[in-house]
Amino acid sequence: MKHTLKSSELDNQNEHHFFLKAKKLNIRTGDVFVILVNQNDAERLGIMPGDELKLDWNDTGIELYVDVSSDLVNEGEFGLFIDIFEKYDIKEGKLVRLSFAKRASSLKAIYKKLYGGTLNFNEIYQIIKDIVDRRLNNLEIAFFIAPSFNEKNLDLDEMYYTTKSIAMLGDTFDFGEIVADKHSTGGLPGNRVTPIIIPIVSSFGVCIPKTSSRSITSPAGTSDAVESIMKVDFTAEQIREIVKKNNACLVWGGALKLAPADDIIINITRSLGIEPYSKMIISVMAKKVAMGIRYLIIDIPVAKGAKIADIKQAKKIEKLFLFLAKKFNIKTEVAISKSFGPIGRGIGPALEMRDVLRVLQQKENRPLDLENKAVKLAGQLLEMTKVVKRGRGEEMARVNLKNGLAFQKMTNIMKSQNGNENIDSEDIKIGEYFYEFKATNNGIVKSINNASIVELCSLLGTPKLKGSGVYLNKNVSEKYQKGDTLFTLYSESEQRLNLAKEALEKMKEIYR
Repeated sequence: MKHTLKSSELDNQNEHHFFLKAKKLNIRTGDVFVILVNQNDAERLGIMPGDELKLDWNDTGIELYVDVSSDLVNEGEFGLFIDIFEKYDIKEGKLVRLSFAKRASSLKAIYKKLYGGTLNFNEIYQIIKDIVDRRLNNLEIAFFIAPSFNEKNLDLDEMYYTTKSIAMLGDTFDFGEIVADKHSTGGLPGNRVTPIIIPIVSSFGVCIPKTSSRSITSPAGTSDAVESIMKVDFTAEQIREIVKKNNACLVWGGALKLAPADDIIINITRSLGIEPYSKMIISVMAKKVAMGIRYLIIDIPVAKGAKIADIKQAKKIEKLFLFLAKKFNIKTEVAISKSFGPIGRGIGPALEMRDVLRVLQQKENRPLDLENKAVKLAGQLLEMTKVVKRGRGEEMARVNLKNGLAFQKMTNIMKSQNGNENIDSEDIKIGEYFYEFKATNNGIVKSINNASIVELCSLLGTPKLKGSGVYLNKNVSEKYQKGDTLFTLYSESEQRLNLAKEALEKMKEIYR
């Protein structure tokens, strides 16, 4: 997939072009956008695998990379995968004009950065635009990522230009002047405070349109958890309607064209096995700018085995968040918190959402550590927006949690997002296969190995199998006796449960 062009932008002079008929290939590729050309046509036209071709039809144009086949498409045809047919209005059998694409103009700026140069706004904007337009291949983008996100040699102006460009080249929203949000840097199992904070804050009339991500390496992202009780993928117009009704939403940002360059960069950094914190900060702030956020709380959990393992690194990240927030006039506060284990008891989409509803419904068995953290962060947002007086935010947030207004707001959001507004926390479906891990002595939980919990959840099938995960029957600082259940493994698959049990036997220590 490449940049959409208008016919007026096409240079018809001295442009070698030809016509082939479109054929739909019944294959879904996810994020690989290529055109398949017949071997005989390729030889006749001088097309080679890896070339880039431009397709033009109905005042629209896209650019794609070439693969060649002798049997999947006939001579005189070109093949496109389902992804492209869904995204663009191309009719099967339609005659389409094709031509060789020109090299991306931003390559010169990428070479400049690669050799130690500093880029200005126009250069970075063109690079990001070419990323969005698919003018650059993954290797070319990687050559931009490597020097640009080098944390030993960060250029603050380039961070700002990159954030601004990513935000500009996608959907943007304007919900007014008092628009709040909360974001966590993630990496800590559980910690599902967002779906508690959103209904609390919006119950005070504050607009808080929450777009969240799905999990990359953790047992669940916010969208994975929320999706266990309501729909999360909506169009931009649908989100505007949901927010208009409720002053809030809990949706998946990936369903939007919200900072689309960021999604491409994330996929490449993931394939490279790197996660520079500078890139993470740019990603977060670009999406906040695009959503029109004015007030922001950043939650930075620090824990051994989590994404951010020490306070020193957390302070560096805080400084960069505040730098960008000031540039975009977003009033921001950063909450750094040290943890010795997961927050809450459920780890995995459905188990985490059950914890959330237990808190919102004020059940006796609700996880108080999750409740207290959510109330504290919600209180900070209420104070920042001046809806309540300084020093009273946490108190007032707890009032609306206890009197049921926050849960009522959540039921309204569920109704708007095609969920069951009458759902009870205990109605959430958990995996039917389970295993209870028992204590072999008496003691007190001093800490929980986060990395081991994440590994177990992955084996159990999270986040894809939403009912799978780990439930912490005993959490940090709680006493236990011999024979007590320390934690329970759940899975929707008996085979996956057995895999996790086998791994459990080899793990040195989960509870300390």
